[in-house]
Formats: sequence, C-alpha cells, structure tokens
Amino acid sequence: MSREQDAAHWFARMRGPDAATARVEFETWYADPQNAAAYDHLVRSWDQAKFLANTPTGRGRNLELARPGGQRSSFALGVALVAAVCLCLFLAIPHLQHTFAPKGSVQQEIASTGDTPRTITLVDGSRITLDRASRLVIDFGSDARRLRLEAGRARFEVAHDRARAFIVEAGAGSVIAHGTVFDVAIAPGGVEIVLLQGAVEARGRAGGTESVRRLVPGQKVVATAGRLTDPVVATARDTQWIEPMIEFDAVPLAEAVAEFNRMGERKIVLDPAISPRLRVTGAFRRDDPETFATTLAATFGLSVQRADSVTLKLAAEPARRHEKKP
Repeated sequence: MSREQDAAHWFARMRGPDAATARVEFETWYADPQNAAAYDHLVRSWDQAKFLANTPTGRGRNLELARPGGQRSSFALGVALVAAVCLCLFLAIPHLQHTFAPKGSVQQEIASTGDTPRTITLVDGSRITLDRASRLVIDFGSDARRLRLEAGRARFEVAHDRARAFIVEAGAGSVIAHGTVFDVAIAPGGVEIVLLQGAVEARGRAGGTESVRRLVPGQKVVATAGRLTDPVVATARDTQWIEPMIEFDAVPLAEAVAEFNRMGERKIVLDPAISPRLRVTGAFRRDDPETFATTLAATFGLSVQRADSVTLKLAAEPARRHEKKP
C-alpha cells in the first residue's frame, strides 16, 4: 500500500466510529514526517473538495455508480468510499486548487509530534514551522486568515494578501500581519512574540482594555494575562529554536533546563537542593535530552535519575547539598 493510500485509510478511519480507539496507532503513524505531509495534504484536499460541488463536473456526477455490487456493512462501505474519494482528491487537487480557489472558511488542526520542527505550506502560500510538541488551529475565511496557537511555538512566513489580514491568536494576545515573518510562543511567563522581518501589530486585552504594540524587526514583546510589555531587543535564544542545536552562554541552570523542556515530551526536573548559582555554557542537540542531562551532571557533579519513562531528574550529590543558598 502506498503512502497516499495509507493517508486515505487513516483519513477515513479517524472519521469513523473507532476513531478514539485508533488514536494511539494513528499518532504513531503520523509521527513520520512523510506520513504527516501526506495526511495534511489530504486534509487540505478534502476541505477544498466541497468547493467543487458547483462545477459542471460536480453537478453532473452519477452517484448510482457508487452503489456496491455485493453485500457489505454500511460502515465498511462508507470507509471504502471515503478512502477512494480521498485518494482521488489527493492526486487531483494540485491541478484543481488554482482553478477552484476556496471562498468560504477552511478549518483544520495541525500538530508537530516528532523530535524535529515541522514545516507546512498553507493554501495561500504562507509557510508555518511548528516547534516540537506544538499544535495550531487554522481557520481561513473570505475576510481574514485566522490561526490559533494552542500549544508550543511556531514561525509564520506570511504570504502577502492585501484583502485578508493574517491573524494569529495565542492566549489573550494576538498578532496582525499581511506579509512578514514572526514567531509566537506559549511560554511559562506568557505569550512571546518576536518579529524577524516586516512589521506586525501585537495586541493584548485585559479587563476590557486593549493594548497595542507595533514592532520592528528584531523586537520582542510578551503578553501576560492580556497585558503587553514594551518592546525589547530579541536575543539569539529567542529565534534559534528552529535550528537543530541550542546554545547557552552563562545561562542559569534552571532557565536552561526550562528552555530545553519546551522542545519535546521528555522532561528534565531539578532537585531543589541544587545550587541556583550554576550556569550553563555550550551547544546541545535539541532532540537528545538524555545527553544534555548527563553532560550537566558530569559538569556540575550531579546525578541523573530516571523518575519515569519520560522524566529525567538531576539530583545534587550529598556532598554538594550544603552549597545551596537560601
């Protein structure tokens, strides 16, 4: 079975009665970037297919040809038909999408579940790079291109469209852009917005009052409970997340661990007895938390304990516990 056929099978199954029980198996299959690309392409194709109904081909279709020749259960027949239609759309949509551009709302949810960032090209030509463990809801309409970051972090390379603003919401903050490049991240301290190219308008709402900040490239603001900070200069750490390596230069240990924990499912926790004076310098692979933890342990005389299958604990050795200051 080809990758496209697999995608059609999963598309049909995840819309059937056993979707909940198949979720784990689907997520395992979807974690492969090539599988994810095939599935997302199919979802976009399906969303666009509804706009073909008013074409001459759509109006002239003969549904009698879809009747089964033998006895089948209604569910099995439905899955087969949906899978067949999906596969046909998957192959045909590249030739049709420029002719039949959607005019209504097209909504979908995308996620990045692997160990590396995931890049998706949207129907308007914009590109989105999702960080690890990130989730985004897309809702494109005729008047605006709306997106909501539900978890994690993303970079948006926005295709220019004078008629439709590109609006990204996260928490109680939002960003309005037309043609630009910017990052939005849901962090422990609030929603972080960093502008790389062009210009954006960041907005926050708290207590019925809206605040607005207009950024220039290289600036960053944070929205906390709907309140926006004044713009500050973004650091290299704010924008390097898209690279395979992460670099620290005399960063406090707790801060470095918190930054690393934003990147995947495996987490590192710190023993409260560890000195807060420790600082981290070096470059580390983002997809290798175990090496990061063992390197920290060797550098600072700590031990690594496996609390469970997804948690590594850095613990202070007994001889070093007295170093912690109140």
